[in-house]
Amino acid sequence: EKRVVVTKDLPGFRWINVLANAGCKVEVCTHPDTILDNSTIKALISDNCDGAIGQLTEDWGEELFGALRSAGGTAFSTYAVGYNNVSIPAATAVGIPVGNTPGVLTETTAEIAVALTMAAAKRVVEADEFMR
Repeated sequence: EKRVVVTKDLPGFRWINVLANAGCKVEVCTHPDTILDNSTIKALISDNCDGAIGQLTEDWGEELFGALRSAGGTAFSTYAVGYNNVSIPAATAVGIPVGNTPGVLTETTAEIAVALTMAAAKRVVEADEFMR
């Protein structure tokens, strides 16, 4: 059974079902801090971890990829479209492929763009200030 750690609970259940059906034991971090530091993530990885799913707020560089590899890790994915917090050279240096989740914010980004456009066109902020 493969052990996969997830640094924060993720929405929905499909992702966890996919991992479970692939024979993975999924452990979701329940630490109370919103943003985890490297020592907390390393403790989560421990000495036996096959893969990890991280967040945009975490610094996935040499330290964390080294810990993941030392624990037997062979895969990492960030639950984000961007990966500016992930050092691809550090992951490559220890042979860990990196994945991300492109497309998860496409609809949300479009909606906020329309909302901001409408707010500017209709002068919503100015009207709100005037009415207060």
